[in-house]
Amino acid sequence: MASTILAVGLFIFAAYFFKGIFTRTGVPDVLLLMLCGILLGPVLGWVSPAQFGAAGSALATMALVVILFEGGVDLDLSSLKSSISATLKLTLSTFIATVAIVTVAGVWLAGLTWMPAVMLGMILGGTSSAVVIPLVQGLNVQGKARTVLVLESAITDVLCIVGIFVLLDAAKKGGVSVADTALAVSETMIVAVLIGGLAGLAWLLLLRAARQLPHGSFASAAMCFIVYGTTELLGFSGAIAALCFGLFLANGRRFANATGLIRPGRLAAFSSQEQSFLQELIFVLKTFFFVFLGISMQLKDTQVLVIGAVIVVAVYGVRHVLAGMTSDRDIATEHVALTAIMVPKGLAAAVLAGLPLQQGVEGGETIQGIAFVVVLLSIGLTAVMIPIQRSTFGGGLYRKLFRSQQT
Repeated sequence: MASTILAVGLFIFAAYFFKGIFTRTGVPDVLLLMLCGILLGPVLGWVSPAQFGAAGSALATMALVVILFEGGVDLDLSSLKSSISATLKLTLSTFIATVAIVTVAGVWLAGLTWMPAVMLGMILGGTSSAVVIPLVQGLNVQGKARTVLVLESAITDVLCIVGIFVLLDAAKKGGVSVADTALAVSETMIVAVLIGGLAGLAWLLLLRAARQLPHGSFASAAMCFIVYGTTELLGFSGAIAALCFGLFLANGRRFANATGLIRPGRLAAFSSQEQSFLQELIFVLKTFFFVFLGISMQLKDTQVLVIGAVIVVAVYGVRHVLAGMTSDRDIATEHVALTAIMVPKGLAAAVLAGLPLQQGVEGGETIQGIAFVVVLLSIGLTAVMIPIQRSTFGGGLYRKLFRSQQT
């Protein structure tokens, strides 16, 4: 027990140090935290995911929920309206292209049959909220580009989760309906938006009273956990609900003004003190989330490593093309470049990767191995590309590339 407590303290201080490195060099602290986990787990074998039991997964999910919550708080309602078109173009084109690339690689390189290969593509089709949102905040990206990246990560989580469950069900029944899939995705997103939005407005009515409670700063985060858990238990997207809960907390008075349903004066405002507490909570949860993710990596098969590397390079190449083609003209070139390199995979992919194996799908172990490698390498490549894109030389190359694509 003493060694565990010692490790907790060391990890938190290491996270402060890594945050400083990120500020000075642009090398993301999330990658350094993951590398710590990889060193302790797969490399040295000192700890394993099994030692954490259910607590490890629960802590990882809590980190994701709070990160999404703050991501919603940071979104501006006016930029959201102007960003919907750009978000959908980038999100859907990248998701479809990624699923196609991974499926082909799964069949031709990994020897999977088509259905398991499509499952692998669906698992890796999205971007990670838990990686994207902290990076966007750390890099101080503002305006439409910030909104597009945050929304993309939340939407693709839904697409991946719904998609893999539809495919697992199809594998049992021997077929899949496109109409049923589209309906399931639409339903889970719309209902989640309603739950998160209504809960956010309701909480603003209660927030003044909640502030009178001892240690009331934690009450909003606790309410977000309730919103997420309830939405998931109802069979809809807790991620979207958590994001919308934060969005309505930050923009409740604007919504009240626009709709006239509630007098704005009745709604409390989410304070800077509460947001500051939220950031402190995220700092601690994020630290253990990425260390745990590193511990969970499985990096034994050289062939799987090579296949994962090929997939990551191909996805990033296509993303660069799509970022230039789908970005609106009013997004700055440096933000288009950042959008092009922001395709890390994370918690959703790592969790979903184990489902085919659990369900007895042929090639399930291969699917899980490739997914873990892609999670690690995609975060690593994003980490490498950020300082390159911010450098004078790299920034110049990206300006030339995206000016030519946008003209």
